[in-house]
Amino acid sequence: MAKLEQLSELLVSEISQFEKTVEKLEKIQQEKLAIDSNSLEYALKQQQEKIEKALDSHSREMNSLGHKIKKAKAYPAWALTLFTASLILNGILVYIIFF
Repeated sequence: MAKLEQLSELLVSEISQFEKTVEKLEKIQQEKLAIDSNSLEYALKQQQEKIEKALDSHSREMNSLGHKIKKAKAYPAWALTLFTASLILNGILVYIIFF
């Protein structure tokens, strides 16, 4: 009989704890917590604007670099002219000396 009384007391305490937990859950459901995402949206918009500005700046720099590369020459015109003239003169001198 003693065991039956202990089991019934244990069962009653478990049932009361379960009822308390159910009441807490009902209160939580009634509160309907809303998540405020305005600050997150604002931070994401700022980050997106920064990325767009960086991409725009990068695009302008790449276009500028492309134009500079197109205008760039491997050697200056005066150096090519001098080199060609020296080759011609050396060729003439070699021809005169050996023939």
